[in-house]
Amino acid sequence: MVEVANTQETLTQLIHSLGYSSVIDFAREQAKGILQQKIAYYRSRIDFFEQKYGMTFDAFCQSFEQIKQHSVFEKEDDSIVWESSLDVVNAYQKDLLTLNQ
Repeated sequence: MVEVANTQETLTQLIHSLGYSSVIDFAREQAKGILQQKIAYYRSRIDFFEQKYGMTFDAFCQSFEQIKQHSVFEKEDDSIVWESSLDVVNAYQKDLLTLNQ
């Protein structure tokens, strides 16, 4: 138990020396940074599909049958990844908003 207490104290001192008032503030900032990285990654996936099809996901869904330059299987696969990327970005943005409050 003494080793854990020493480790916690060392960690707390390090975090304070980095300019954070608490371990919680440090963890919040780290979590925000990770969320921002993940949002950027999934947005790049969304951008890829928007460029590939020249439209937003909603327009893609409405025009699905009219898109002839890609196979049905390719469009279905892209649709799954595209939609899940949008869902993930929305979820991470909500988490980020919560952390910013």
